[in-house]
Amino acid sequence: MKQWFRTVLAGALLAGSLAVSAAAADYTSCADHLKDLGLFQGTAQGYELDRAPTRGEAAAMLVRLLGEEQNALALDYSAPFTDLQNWEKPYVQYLYDMGATTGVSETTFAPEEPCTAQMYAAFVLRALGYTEADGDFTYAGVDDFAQQIGLYDAAVIDTEDFLRDDVVAASYTALSLMPKDSEQTLLDQLVANGAVDAQAAEPYQALFDLYAQYRTATADMEAFEQFSVRGGTEAVLSGKGTSSLTVRTEDYITVNRVDGTATATGKITMEAPSVDAYTQPYSMDAAEETGSMRAALLYGYDVVPLACVDTVKRSGSDWTFSFAELPAQYKGCFWALSQSGAALESAEDIVLVQTVQSGRIAFQTLRLKLMQGDAEFQVTLTGELKEAR
Repeated sequence: MKQWFRTVLAGALLAGSLAVSAAAADYTSCADHLKDLGLFQGTAQGYELDRAPTRGEAAAMLVRLLGEEQNALALDYSAPFTDLQNWEKPYVQYLYDMGATTGVSETTFAPEEPCTAQMYAAFVLRALGYTEADGDFTYAGVDDFAQQIGLYDAAVIDTEDFLRDDVVAASYTALSLMPKDSEQTLLDQLVANGAVDAQAAEPYQALFDLYAQYRTATADMEAFEQFSVRGGTEAVLSGKGTSSLTVRTEDYITVNRVDGTATATGKITMEAPSVDAYTQPYSMDAAEETGSMRAALLYGYDVVPLACVDTVKRSGSDWTFSFAELPAQYKGCFWALSQSGAALESAEDIVLVQTVQSGRIAFQTLRLKLMQGDAEFQVTLTGELKEAR
């Protein structure tokens, strides 16, 4: 048994106890929400969130997001692009008329080409009233501007490998934003215009309002450039036909968000009946690891992205979130557990509590149940955040 402990710990330490899971983030719940509001349809094959969107698909998604599909379908096609299929023409015509797209040349739209994160950000921002002509953003820096206004969250949107998954996450987030020079969210405007059913929109409006309060309460996190996190993980394995096993980590993490570096030190302890506990120290430098490694360290203790949130509640300085899926920034925290056998299959009962003080997240506790066949891990992850001096 002790040799098994050593094998598990060796594998865990090779990747680091906070290394990000190789599985891609899944924002199916965002697609479900958009469909519930009548703003997303998917394809004949379903949502197809695991592939890149085409420019033609992105045009249709954006027009539906704006609640303008019926108006678009009533338009006569007069745009100059000669490379569109008939189904694509109404959507591109609508975006062309509102100035959201000029195509890739005077006569081509390139509807079958992949839509990049840069392209979709430009589409959405223009639809929200922001323009290059007014100096709101430049096309070269559009991703940065999209992050600045909250459309793209770096913990959610993969700007390098942009998929339909990212499109639905960004589109859902866009509903919570206020278009330029507006005091209403995009969803509020859609309800006022009759494009979205008021009853269907009500729970989302309440969620967006409370989430906006949370973002205000955590506003100083953006200026929190260097910090440390002291915390740990406790995971207890139980289930039919399994041996009891407890895995604990004690972690100390330092993060510099300016240069994107982080270090972590600590120890991992495993305990099982009739076996001496085995403890192994670890240390790692995120500057020497992968980009996903840095993402886990940088965002595991940060503001929760709206695209991940199922519900949110507030009680005093405590904000409690539940998630339909385990957010990507937390998946890596449990990589070591997957070395105990087969890959972990699913996460359930995911609840995160953050204590917010003076504009910053001071403490957080993440609790969830990780499933593996007939066995389950009851997991608690805690962290106390402090500014580095």
